[in-house]
Amino acid sequence: MKSLGFIITIIAFSNLCFAQEGENPLPWNMPEPVYDTAPQYPGGPTAMRQFFADSVRYPEPEKSKGLQGGVYLKFIVDTSGAVTNVQLINGVPYAPNLAKEALRLMYSMPRWIPATKNGKPVEAEYF
Repeated sequence: MKSLGFIITIIAFSNLCFAQEGENPLPWNMPEPVYDTAPQYPGGPTAMRQFFADSVRYPEPEKSKGLQGGVYLKFIVDTSGAVTNVQLINGVPYAPNLAKEALRLMYSMPRWIPATKNGKPVEAEYF
């Protein structure tokens, strides 16, 4: 009976040997990072939230209907720090004015501190 328990234990633990994953080597041609330092809103995230709070004009049709939600955008901070190429990724169904207001806010932002690569400003995309 002891040998049966021993055999079951050996079989159970031998499966653990096969549970280990093999090494995944990194690809040889790793893409070079786009930037060394990311673009930054002047004053940081707290200042950006304050800018949105002070500048947003909630659209009246959506406000009167009680519609709300998140609008997802992507944009580029160019080498001068300007926000450009703002694109809608996902809006709020039945509330197109929320997306329009989000686009207006993005284009009215002050210039950012641009991303840098090797000490020089470069464009960077944000999602």
